[in-house]
Amino acid sequence: MYEQPFYLAAVSHGPGFEPVLKCQATFRVHSVFAHAINLVAGLDFLTILPLGRGCGKDCATVAVSGDFSFFSLDISPGDEVSMSAFSRLRLGKKTVMDFSGSRGWRSPLSAANCLCSIRDENMATLKSALAEKCNGESVAFGGVLEDIRKTLLENDREGLDEALAGIIGFGPGLTPSGDDLVLGISLVRSVFGRSRRAGRNIWEESVRRNLHKTSDLSAFFIRRALAGFAHETIERALVYVLMGEPGETKDAVDRLLSVGATSGSDIGLGMYLALNWQRRYAWCSKG
Repeated sequence: MYEQPFYLAAVSHGPGFEPVLKCQATFRVHSVFAHAINLVAGLDFLTILPLGRGCGKDCATVAVSGDFSFFSLDISPGDEVSMSAFSRLRLGKKTVMDFSGSRGWRSPLSAANCLCSIRDENMATLKSALAEKCNGESVAFGGVLEDIRKTLLENDREGLDEALAGIIGFGPGLTPSGDDLVLGISLVRSVFGRSRRAGRNIWEESVRRNLHKTSDLSAFFIRRALAGFAHETIERALVYVLMGEPGETKDAVDRLLSVGATSGSDIGLGMYLALNWQRRYAWCSKG
């Protein structure tokens, strides 16, 4: 007896999904969570999220209710992902994702002018929110934060390698706390460095050399941050800290810090440190 597939209507998708939609890349299911499905092909990942969770360069959102769980779809790690007719992406044997009405996603950072000064009142908002959430600079990272700042300012490649070796992969989960911190720092450095330099720098080289210490998924997110991309919630928080009004900045920061148990706070801390060091030392143009 033929069983009708479960249909998910895609609302938006980032450019990372285009190779799949054009049948130029083959992915499989990597992992399934209540509110996320991760797809993988080699070292590349794509993520499917409910509409309310925001989009991103390598994300697609689907129209589901707030209490909907992807666990109900009978999708498992290792399931094949393939395009069928009429812009439909098949996930495993029983689920089809329809992209016929999906619109392309545009990064909030595309409107950011990072040559402008960092707004003091917005930095104060981010600092206050972090202090309330995690008591400012997390004691879990100990003196590594100072080691990172010092070694990069002194162009100390060996010292920076050592500092990052003690933080990348630090903590439990698919995206450990240390990785989230490095992601936040990397995104700020990349965004500020877009118009100032080309090619790699000691920060990027040291981070990449240490990515083998963490999960493939977390390493992918960090590589994307090094290139200036992150999930919409992260990008939007950074844009508002740089350019927004205090009220809207607080809303964007609060939403970032609410992500996961510690992920949002660790990313926010990384962003704050990099922005603060940029104000004090033009840190993002060094190394």
